[in-house]
Amino acid sequence: MVAMDLSTWHDLRARDPRRLVLGSAQWGMTYGIANRDGAPDDAELARLLARAHAAGVHTIDTARAYGESERRIGRALAGADLRVWRVLTKLGPDVHEPGLDVATTLERTTASLAASRNALGLDVLPLVLLHRFAHRHACGGRLWRFLLAEREAGRIDTLGVSAATPEEAWAALEDPDVSAIQVATSLLDLRLHRQGFFPRARELGRTIYVRSVFLQGVAHLEPATLPGFLAPLRESIEQVRAVAARLGVPSRALYLAFVRGLPGVQPVLGCEREAQLAELLADWTSEAVDAASLTPLVEVLPTHDAALVDPSRWPTAASNAAAAGPPNQTAAAGVATIPR
Repeated sequence: MVAMDLSTWHDLRARDPRRLVLGSAQWGMTYGIANRDGAPDDAELARLLARAHAAGVHTIDTARAYGESERRIGRALAGADLRVWRVLTKLGPDVHEPGLDVATTLERTTASLAASRNALGLDVLPLVLLHRFAHRHACGGRLWRFLLAEREAGRIDTLGVSAATPEEAWAALEDPDVSAIQVATSLLDLRLHRQGFFPRARELGRTIYVRSVFLQGVAHLEPATLPGFLAPLRESIEQVRAVAARLGVPSRALYLAFVRGLPGVQPVLGCEREAQLAELLADWTSEAVDAASLTPLVEVLPTHDAALVDPSRWPTAASNAAAAGPPNQTAAAGVATIPR
């Protein structure tokens, strides 16, 4: 038997596909600035899930706000061993709004949970996140206490929040009642990384899910085709591409390597085709990009302003803001079809 040193063992664990989470927003609605194929049909979704299962990827991220996503997941997994699959969902973003009374808020919360259970075909929801962090303290905390009661009754396994900003992420991290937090980070959004959020989260034993690894597809666009309001990202994207070319890997491999190196996180990767998942899995497990080749790049990349890296602040989100309520990372489905 060949002895394995500690660094090699840690490296193998970091590349374990079981860390990955399938993002399903684009399964139920138009989503992703680089998505030109639309939602997968049922046959393609079945192939995608079969590929994921074979690779050991058994976690799916969804939400009430993701259109038909929950229903399609429930239908696709009907008859499957649900002890293998773990589905995390988010409470409807409209369960509370300023001025709404407690009774109506709790009625909406109850309806959101019931709709998720029905769509997914689950009696117990494995993980429920607040879609809006502000709901953590809605109605003087009554909404959150209702969810805690649902957990105590065995109808929810784990509770957490989806944080739209670094400030929300840190507030959630210091909240002992929050077990899981979903945040955005990438090579194009280094705010939490540079604040030391991820090592601190691991110290506190929190489960961290990372979304927007490719900034909702912006990383896949040709720099010259970026919408005008995203033009300041062009240099960063070109820097990533230059390093990727030197290493002989696709640029997506560097974005994956960055989140792979964050301690203990579970990256949420959205894809709508089996072939896309196959490419992501190959890059995730590849040894072509290591910390030594990635660290110099991370050190020179800038920390971009929220207006560039928070999709809810992009111009196309404005038309939906009034109907969607307070800004959130998924407030506007229109981010998928930004005119260029």
